[in-house]
Amino acid sequence: MSNQVRNLNSSHPRISALSAGILFLLAYWFFGYDGITFSDDVYYLLAGQKFWEGTMEVNDYHFSSRWGAYVPSGLIGYLIGFDAHRISLISLLSYVATLILLVKILPKSFPAWVVVLWFCTQVYFLHFLTKVYPDSLLVLWTCLVPIAAVYRKNTPILAGIVLVAALFAGFLTKETIILLAPFPVLLFYFDWKKKDISYAFYLAILATGILLSAAYLSYFWIKFGDPLHRVSSINAGHYISEFTYADKSLWAMVRRLTILPIITFVERSYWAWIVFALPGIAQGLKSRKTPAFEFSLAFLCLLIGFWFMTSTLDFYNPIYLNPRHLIILVPILCLLIAIGWKKWQTSLRARFWMMGLLSLGAAISLVQLDWKMAGFQLALLGVVYAYRFKFQAIIIAVILLAPAILAIPYQKNLKQYTSLIQTLSNESQATNSQTFLLTNNFLEFSEQVLFPEDKSTQEKLHGLDSFLIWEEDKTDTVTLLLYTYYQHAYPQEQEEIDAVLIKLKELGYGLTYEKNEGVFWKQIYLREQK
Repeated sequence: MSNQVRNLNSSHPRISALSAGILFLLAYWFFGYDGITFSDDVYYLLAGQKFWEGTMEVNDYHFSSRWGAYVPSGLIGYLIGFDAHRISLISLLSYVATLILLVKILPKSFPAWVVVLWFCTQVYFLHFLTKVYPDSLLVLWTCLVPIAAVYRKNTPILAGIVLVAALFAGFLTKETIILLAPFPVLLFYFDWKKKDISYAFYLAILATGILLSAAYLSYFWIKFGDPLHRVSSINAGHYISEFTYADKSLWAMVRRLTILPIITFVERSYWAWIVFALPGIAQGLKSRKTPAFEFSLAFLCLLIGFWFMTSTLDFYNPIYLNPRHLIILVPILCLLIAIGWKKWQTSLRARFWMMGLLSLGAAISLVQLDWKMAGFQLALLGVVYAYRFKFQAIIIAVILLAPAILAIPYQKNLKQYTSLIQTLSNESQATNSQTFLLTNNFLEFSEQVLFPEDKSTQEKLHGLDSFLIWEEDKTDTVTLLLYTYYQHAYPQEQEEIDAVLIKLKELGYGLTYEKNEGVFWKQIYLREQK
């Protein structure tokens, strides 16, 4: 191996690598904002605002008791103004804190630049850096669990308290962290088997867990008369839908439990992170050395949980593998990639397996005609094959950074968020009492975030569903203004659009004007003379 690679694999550039990573995240947050996602983020933004105004009410909707998801972000909005981009600072703070902890916990014999590079380049991970979702905050709490376990011998009581506090804070943020519930139990088993148990650590876990659980359950008992109300609301919130499997065919269930997770990992760019983490996972499970062992165990808990966990206790329904939910895997994998970095470069067997798995990922992408993802994985396969290449680190950096950076103009061009705001504002101003302005349901749902200070525009925007309940014509003109981004993000809205077009004809409206401009499709319908 060349001297250059050995130097890069040393611990000397830790501070510079960490600084570069933080600056990159800050720059990505600033330049990479492409607007809200018109989905759950709207709820969290508004809930955070209401909480700090003192008007937020916890109810049967399970999102309302995710205090960790909207209280911290709401505080930022309360302090610096209600703006979706500025409020997403909470996600940036979560990512930066996680990166600092990872570099701190990484033994000095392993390359910090590897952690930073892989942490800062996962496309889906970065996409939610500029959004207000619980998953980005969950990144920090998830990572803090194995980190606390690393200190169970040195500061057992504090480590136990921090571990449970991270699990509790994570649960208040999003229930996904329940996938790590087996972690302390498995850790106890392996420590017991090794005859190296820190009883103070596990007693601290038990005592803290009992206290926090009692306080949590008591709140719901007092407020709703049922200590398990939260569980009931979660079950009610995960109903049968297009994203469930219990109501589908046997093949759909079998596919979900076998090949679909692998396909999802490949499609959403997680596959390469998992493949490069395998040497570190193998090393951690075999050597039982810290922190490799704790992080390997945490990853396996998350992986098995994502693969088999049910979304409801009423019936078995494997959770939908939303790529947003999977971002909590990234920091865990990044540390394991760094721990196993030297291993695969010195092990023919490790390289053989990695090249085989990357080839499998590339093959899946080729079958799906996803040329970009196939090329990405083949490029990494080439890096593993030519592992002695002099400029290996630079080539890897280019391969990883290119998709992350190119995603910014791609998303901005796809959404044209600024144009969206301006067009909706202009159309609403041109709307009079005899014109009904009709647009996508998800835009009406998001109106309070899109136009927080413009009540007039909010009142004039109407979703597709509001027109479908008409039994007779009510205005002279109906303006149908569709944001074509729906074809990418909400293709199911096509059914409502088709129904609206039929309804317009039934109510006697005729098309008089049509124009496609940018990301908008505008149609004007006039009431025909009877």
